[in-house]
Amino acid sequence: MARFSLCLVFVGAAALLSGCQSVAPEEPTIFEYTSPEISGLMPVRPFPNPDDVCQLLGDGPATAALKEDGRRLIACPKHEKGAMEDRRKQGARVVGNATHWVILSISANRVR
Repeated sequence: MARFSLCLVFVGAAALLSGCQSVAPEEPTIFEYTSPEISGLMPVRPFPNPDDVCQLLGDGPATAALKEDGRRLIACPKHEKGAMEDRRKQGARVVGNATHWVILSISANRVR
């Protein structure tokens, strides 16, 4: 009986320790994102206001195929659902992704 109890203690301790492994810091979470530049994007400025998380994008190799006449590209962090919804209400539509960023296309008339 003592041998069986000792065995259970070791099995329990091993299970407890295996559940304490940390997640590698390089694994993305929905609350962390890379800078637009690291994602291959060319940010010009925050959009639509200086304190917003979305970025108006400049021309670059990562977005060249997404350009359309009369439209500008913006990017928002993937976890910023509210900001993306606000951009959609302004007429933006999702056209692509870049690492932790969602790329949207919006009428150039909406960009000041």
